[in-house]
Amino acid sequence: MLIAIALTPRNQIAGHFGKAATFAIYDQQGQLIEQLENSGSRELGCKHKKILQRQLAALNVTEIVLGNIGTRSLARLLQAGFSVSRVAPRTSLVDFLAGGVTKEALLSAEQGRACKREKGACGCGCGSKKSAPAAVKVGMLTPIANGLGKIGGLKL
Repeated sequence: MLIAIALTPRNQIAGHFGKAATFAIYDQQGQLIEQLENSGSRELGCKHKKILQRQLAALNVTEIVLGNIGTRSLARLLQAGFSVSRVAPRTSLVDFLAGGVTKEALLSAEQGRACKREKGACGCGCGSKKSAPAAVKVGMLTPIANGLGKIGGLKL
């Protein structure tokens, strides 16, 4: 049984799963097994979260400890069989490993944090809903006139 801890560059529990700088992988005895870097690249969109999930599964991680996580990412991790726990963000790694920190088990996606962004549940636009058309302003072509180039010899 291995545990992955989402960390900031200052070795504190990361406030968000997808934005963690690294994931420290520990065994049951508290020995560091591996450090997994989070690419978190904007070019990848939310795919980097899926890549992290595959990497953690390949390392046989069974539990993930973090500060916060979105509802969709949490649902994906729970469905994949991971045990996910939340602790206070910015808790030091030393305090967590010493056992003086209370963990909250996350058992359903609703326990995750709701998305704050407009584009969709992950913020990168994948799965985003179509937005309402922008309001027509004076001087703009109306939707009816789109595609027309000339009317009665006048250029639009």
